[in-house]
Amino acid sequence: MRYSLLLSLLLPLIASASMDPHIPSHWTEGYVVANNIRIHYWRTGGDKPPMVLAHGYSDDGLCWTAVAQELEDRYDVILPDARGFGRTDPPSQTESADVQVEDLAGFISALELEKPILMGHSMGSSSVAWFSARYPDIPRASILVDPRLVPRTPKAQAARNSVPMENRVQAILNRNNTNYRELFDSQKERNPHFSFLELHFWALSKQQYHPNTAYRSLGDRPQASDLFTKTSCPTLILKADDQGELRAGNESVASNLKNGELVHIEDAGHSVHRDQPERFHLALNAFLSKL
Repeated sequence: MRYSLLLSLLLPLIASASMDPHIPSHWTEGYVVANNIRIHYWRTGGDKPPMVLAHGYSDDGLCWTAVAQELEDRYDVILPDARGFGRTDPPSQTESADVQVEDLAGFISALELEKPILMGHSMGSSSVAWFSARYPDIPRASILVDPRLVPRTPKAQAARNSVPMENRVQAILNRNNTNYRELFDSQKERNPHFSFLELHFWALSKQQYHPNTAYRSLGDRPQASDLFTKTSCPTLILKADDQGELRAGNESVASNLKNGELVHIEDAGHSVHRDQPERFHLALNAFLSKL
């Protein structure tokens, strides 16, 4: 009896993604094998220019749902789950810092995408920026949503590195084991302006990301200023509403792009597209209309 009750509670979570009524019924999902792992994705479909959206840390592809719905009339929007997130295979504890770059390269190749537009948020923006520098002839354009442009100070980096790995892993497990309603309500309390869709898929994603993703904070990554000198495709940076020295630093780093544009979105925090969706899409559409 107790087992039956537990199973009845678990089944909705196990089947939550495929059966979720908030995913448009015409979207399709699938897997490809790329860079020696199985990558899961959702796709809006249609004979349209491809656009790949790379999500941020602890999110998954469906966290882009609200954005994809705004774009799917013009683009075949593809929403992959990054390694260790959503339904994509987990990472090991020893992978190189650029593994997500090669995952993205393998994913684009496996789906035979021609000149895709790439957009990434946070962690995803790091992958897109690195990819666009390493493979400058592949993207039609790149959009970076609140990437880190100005490097952390040595003090801030030292504080970040001082957190024991077992603490980071446990923090992920704690989130994995938090029920959906608690996750949803806590985020709604912090960000009451987030739409239902943003809150819904954010909460679901927190139950799925793998503890080994904690190790992705390790390893050397090139600075944005160095990547931008090697990037040739049109690039849009949509940044949070940073002020003072940080804003000036963003502008200085972005000036390394040969064909780039930096827009600080008024009143937006790190989740630019969630905080200010109208301003986000206004700036995004202005950029896309020029391609």
